[in-house]
Amino acid sequence: LGLKSSSSETARDEPWEFYCDSDYAGNSESQNKRRSQIGICATINRAPIYWSSKVSSVCFANADLEEAHADMSSAAVEIYGAGNATIEFLHLSYVSDEMGISFPKPIVLQIDNTAAIVFANATAVKTTLKHIDVRQHWIRLLRNKKLILPKWVHSPDNLADIFTKILTALVFLTLRNQMMFELPQ
Repeated sequence: LGLKSSSSETARDEPWEFYCDSDYAGNSESQNKRRSQIGICATINRAPIYWSSKVSSVCFANADLEEAHADMSSAAVEIYGAGNATIEFLHLSYVSDEMGISFPKPIVLQIDNTAAIVFANATAVKTTLKHIDVRQHWIRLLRNKKLILPKWVHSPDNLADIFTKILTALVFLTLRNQMMFELPQ
């Protein structure tokens, strides 16, 4: 991974990739309660080194409900997913720095949702997502400081899809084979 083995050596640049995906309330199983799934994946040389899959922990509910519910907007879910991925990837940058492994800046966050990219780039003329605007203002700050760069990726090429959706066998195998492969001898 390009670790520093002595003070005279410098960390090698490795080709990192970062993926984020959210599935808007696609899991209809009763225990999931239609909450959205968020998946992230970071790779070095196409090998996954960090991944996560969780139901969305952010929602807007009355305190009397005492439980989470699905968000009402697919754009909101994707924006929260990008925000959560950003937090995890920034943490990964701190760990990499402590290990002496080079880390790219800006982080090119590959997302297959144009609404999340428009939001992160602040290119929407008018937004009705005020509840997200207020909470996720820091995403724009990270972008403005050149720490993150959102980039659209075609859904079949988004490795994080494997962590968010119930996929067909063909799509699952295609994504799995992009992450799990034999190294040359």
